[in-house]
Amino acid sequence: MAGRKLIIEAALHEFVPKSTNPHIPYGANEVAADTASCIAAGLSFLHFHARHGVTGAQLWTDPEPYREAILAMRRRGVPAELPWYPTYGGLDLASFSHIAALAADPAIRLAMAAIDIGTDNLNDFDPETRKFIDPDSVKTLSHAAAKDLFDLCRELKLRPYIGVFEPGHLRHVGTYLDKGWIEPPVILRFLFSDFAPFGLPPHPECVGMYAEMIEMVMPDVPVEWFVACAGPSIWDLAPAAIAAGGHVRAGIGQYHPTSWPDRSGENPTNAEQVARVARLAQSMGREPASPAEARAILGLDLI
Repeated sequence: MAGRKLIIEAALHEFVPKSTNPHIPYGANEVAADTASCIAAGLSFLHFHARHGVTGAQLWTDPEPYREAILAMRRRGVPAELPWYPTYGGLDLASFSHIAALAADPAIRLAMAAIDIGTDNLNDFDPETRKFIDPDSVKTLSHAAAKDLFDLCRELKLRPYIGVFEPGHLRHVGTYLDKGWIEPPVILRFLFSDFAPFGLPPHPECVGMYAEMIEMVMPDVPVEWFVACAGPSIWDLAPAAIAAGGHVRAGIGQYHPTSWPDRSGENPTNAEQVARVARLAQSMGREPASPAEARAILGLDLI
C-alpha cells in the first residue's frame, strides 16, 4: 500500500485527567492550541470531547464548547477542511442533540458522527487487583436503535464513523449496508484494548484478520478503516494497519488507562504521538494526508 496517503486521527483527551498526564487539554483554548500543534506534526483528522476548562468534566450534550473550540482553532490557523467529530454520552437520539445542533451550523463544518455499534462488555480489568471496574456495565445498541442513528446521520448529512469492537460487528455493518441504512464509502474504526478484554487481542495479526474480513463481508465496497487501541499496543498495531492500507488513530486520550492511575510514568503530548505515526508512515512509504486530502478520502464532501 506504499504511496497511499495515510490519515492520522488524534483522540485528544477522552476520559483521561490532567492528574494522569498534564498535557491533556480541557477547555476550548487548550483543545485549540493542542490541535494546532498536532496539525504541524501531521494531523489529518480530529476527535475531542467537550470538557470543562477547569475540572475536565464531560459536557455531554452541550454544543457550545465544541463551537468555541472549533472557532478558536480557526483563529490559530487550523484549516477549516480538518475533519472532526464530537463524542456522545449514550446510544439514543437524545444523546445526539448536540450533534444535530453542530451539524446545523455552517461555520463549524461538522461532517461526521461516531456510532459504536453492537453489544459488548466494555469493561476495564485491573491486572493488579484482578477486578473488573464495573462488572455490571454493558454497552448495547440494538439494530433498531442503530437504524435510528443512521437515519439521523442521513437527515443531518453526516457520514457515520462506525466503531467495531468485535468481529461479529463487522457482519452487522455488512447487513446495514445491504439494507440501505448506510452508504459507501463505509468508514470503520477497529477498536482494541490493553485494558479491557473485549474483541480481538491487540496483536498485529489481528489487524490483518479484520482487513481480510472486510472483503469477505463487503466485497467490492469502498471502505476506509482505522485501528485504535486503548493503551500502548497501538504502536504494535499501527505498522500492520499502515502496511495493509488502513489508517491510524493515536492520541493521549486513549494511551492511558482511565480506571486506575497510569503506572508507566509516560507523559507524551498529542503532537508527539501524531509525529510518531507520521514518521512511521513515511518510513513505510506512505505520506500523511492533509486535512483536505483526508476529507476527500473519507468522502465527506459527497454527502
